[in-house]
Amino acid sequence: METFDLSRLTDFDFEAVCKDIFEAECSLPLEIFSPGPDAGVDLRYLHAGKSELVIQCKHWTRSPRSKLIAYIEDVESGKVRKLRPSRYVLATSAELTKDAKDKIFKALTPYVKTPSDIYGRHELDALLRKHEHVVRRHLRLWLTSASVLTSLLSKSILTRSHQLADDLGNTLRTYAPNESHARAVDLLEARHSCVIAGIPGIGKTTLAHVLCAHYVSAGYELVEISADLEEANSLWDDKVAQIFYYDDFLGQTALEDKLGKNEDGRLLSFMRRVEGSRNKRFVLTTREYILAQARQRYEKLARHRFELHTCVVDIADYTYRTRGEILYNHVYASGLSREVKAIFAEPRVYLPIIRHPNFNPRIVAATLAEAELLSSDPQDVDRQILENLRSPRSVWSHIVNHQLKASDVHLLELIFSFSRDVSLEDMQDLWVSLDRNTRDLRNSISILDGTMVTSYQKSSKIFIGFHNPSVRDFMRDYLLDERDSLLSLIGRFSHFEQVESILIMAKVRAEALQLFREKRTLLEEIANRSFDSPGLREDGVNRSVDLAHRARVYLHLGEVLDSDVILGCALRALDEGDAIGNAFDPHDVAEIVQLLHGSNRESSRRVFPDALESAIEWIKGDLSSWELLDSAKSFFEELSGIVPESELQYLEMKMQAYAQDSIRAWAEVGPDSMIDHSVMEGVLAYASEHSNPDEIFDGYADAVARMPYIDDEPEFNWQQRSDSGSNWLEESRVVASMMDSLRRGD
Repeated sequence: METFDLSRLTDFDFEAVCKDIFEAECSLPLEIFSPGPDAGVDLRYLHAGKSELVIQCKHWTRSPRSKLIAYIEDVESGKVRKLRPSRYVLATSAELTKDAKDKIFKALTPYVKTPSDIYGRHELDALLRKHEHVVRRHLRLWLTSASVLTSLLSKSILTRSHQLADDLGNTLRTYAPNESHARAVDLLEARHSCVIAGIPGIGKTTLAHVLCAHYVSAGYELVEISADLEEANSLWDDKVAQIFYYDDFLGQTALEDKLGKNEDGRLLSFMRRVEGSRNKRFVLTTREYILAQARQRYEKLARHRFELHTCVVDIADYTYRTRGEILYNHVYASGLSREVKAIFAEPRVYLPIIRHPNFNPRIVAATLAEAELLSSDPQDVDRQILENLRSPRSVWSHIVNHQLKASDVHLLELIFSFSRDVSLEDMQDLWVSLDRNTRDLRNSISILDGTMVTSYQKSSKIFIGFHNPSVRDFMRDYLLDERDSLLSLIGRFSHFEQVESILIMAKVRAEALQLFREKRTLLEEIANRSFDSPGLREDGVNRSVDLAHRARVYLHLGEVLDSDVILGCALRALDEGDAIGNAFDPHDVAEIVQLLHGSNRESSRRVFPDALESAIEWIKGDLSSWELLDSAKSFFEELSGIVPESELQYLEMKMQAYAQDSIRAWAEVGPDSMIDHSVMEGVLAYASEHSNPDEIFDGYADAVARMPYIDDEPEFNWQQRSDSGSNWLEESRVVASMMDSLRRGD
């Protein structure tokens, strides 16, 4: 008889399972509520506005049954008497004896109509067996059923790997389903083999464990490969459905130490054998850069179309809901105290973690595990997670320090030296100028692409950059630790964009600023020769040189480093190059004026009056559209206290005149006035800032009435969908509900 390990469910899982069970059993739609201060209601069915059915879910796994009974008698019964529902049902994951049921029934009478309305573990097992579709809907539930767990402990695993069985069970406690699971299953069904690739810590092994459990639940025998493919061939049984699992099949470190003689041929042969067998599946994991190295080193692997078998686990698979589930599951399953777990129920704690651009499941899990062992107060575990996400050394340091070749690291350094992605042509030119072989560049891109580096096509040209923000963060810290390497890298700078990256680095790290000040002479030399460098390619052609942008960066860098040489480059561009008159971005011009105005240097103060006059003339040069008027308004607001009041009055007069004409036309004919809808929204928003818009703007009320407002909640985009297809707002509510359940303890 099938049984289910309800103890492996989280509180949130348990309530979701109960909702589906009782909806199926009672044929009624049930509301589900956040499991925080619930007044005794987890699930509810309302009929004609009256509470007809209330279901309370008690996931009771960490305390004895006697405490559950005491809790019902002392707390829950009082809540029920206040609710006075027509019918009250209690569902608990605890195993209930007849005596326990009788005590609970007595405490909840008359709202519990019969002891059969009290569901313990055995009763819930029976309902799950009855409603199999509910079981299949909840991945963690059916993957931890007795049949699956028993299969995991079959002879092949028991005699060969106790650890794997334990690892699979632990994985299923914290796994959060995401789109990579469906992609991998599709690959296994179509090709019978799936290579799971991705960056360290992203969840490759976790996904592999879930896939193995998935097939074990379908009757497959699990065979772990620990050494080489000869093991798999020796355990092959034509009559038995088998899934073969090969973790890090190309090794975790040096590729040369992994593949033995003819192992590449055996691997491809085994994949073909699996593909030709209806009752075999093959799951492999590797890091993308190691797979790329293997394909360069081994001709047979290079010829094989691995992309047909490869499922890449990417951070894009982790929607906010998925990230929330990952964090919640790991916190719930941890050995941290109830008080520490409750910290994560606060949005100020969990939102920065799940929204962090460097989010990584391994870092979350490792930090929580470390917190359990801390002898000091672990109250700061949330802060430590964020700190580890900000400085993700644990993910990349071993790769860079021990696994990559010098040319690979050099490519990472050069990418870091730019503040943006770089065209392959620009990188090739730079690579050659540094007397390096272009073959090494191609090899390094091939190895790192998809792991630490990403390449993409834009307007028929190839661009390269870092795969995700955590790589750039790591390279910054790596180079600050390796100061000789950083100074050697800077010494080879030849582009303005590389000088700009110096300013960015100096602004975010104090130790970088100190180092750059110590090496000011070197930076002055680099900045001087790079100011007039051609712009990097964009869409296949060199960017136009934006002197205003360059002047802004050099003014800022010169002030930061206290360098007259670097400031001099900027001042010459302002004096002689008409940098402001030919500017592209108002923000560049505004910051130039601010930097000159705030400087204590005579040279900067001398240039300031002419720069301010040029800036005002430049922004007023074309005010023919609402967009340009609004841009000028933002520009003057940025220079508040510097721009003369008369200029602000002039702009206000121009904006009022434009708004009056637009509102009058929209009030009369609406969209047929030929005024763009989005422009009209901006005009009306401007008009509404005045205390008496109806008096100033003729037809204001009629214009507002003609605007097709859709919703009164502008903070939410109701049409925005996550990768998993669920509504973004619903995702946020689900995450909040999960986190709130951490407040409750058994």
